Order: sequence, then C-alpha cells, then structure tokens
Amino acid sequence: MYVIFNSMSSPLFNTLPAIDPLTFPDAVFQGDTVVVDLKGRNLSAANQVRTRPAKGITCTLGNPSGQKVVHTADTLTITVEIDPKTPPGEKYLWVQAPTGDSNQLLFIVMM
Repeated sequence: MYVIFNSMSSPLFNTLPAIDPLTFPDAVFQGDTVVVDLKGRNLSAANQVRTRPAKGITCTLGNPSGQKVVHTADTLTITVEIDPKTPPGEKYLWVQAPTGDSNQLLFIVMM
C-alpha cells in the first residue's frame, strides 16, 4: 500500500505566504529605489522582506515616502533600495511570516 502526501492540501501550505513573480521587476539598476505592491496570498502576516545575497540591498515593508501602503491578504507594499555599489548579478527576494517563508523571486541587479 502506498500513501501519497499531497502538500497542497496540507494545512501548512494554506498558511504560507506566496508572491506572484510578475509583481516584481526582473531587473533593477545599481542606485535604484523600487516601491512595489507585491501580489500573492497570505501576505497579511508578512513581517519581513529578505534578499539573498543581501550586500548593498535594503528591504522594508511599506513606502518610505509615506504614500499609499497596502498590507492585506493578497497585496503587500515593499521598498527595495539598491546601493550604487551593490555587486551586479542574480539576487533572490522573499517575504517572511510567522507561518514560514514565501517562494523566492529571482531578479538581477544591473550596472
């Protein structure tokens, strides 16, 4: 007898945050500040934005200019600041919540 575990029906799967990859740019430039409304699911509990490698990149929830900020189950405003000296190349971005980490989005820092 074989038992197949379907992770998509797991209660844990239903609480993990997830980001739609089309809501974040594929490429940014050194020195850019990007304010984005990420779309996805289970984003209301997100409490941190991360990047890897993180050298020269600062991520925050919200918008530093005090403009519209959205923090709902399916939308999350984030700000990503790329230092002018950030090494170019592939980076990964994801959000963290008490229930776990979201999927990671690939983006490229360009010169």
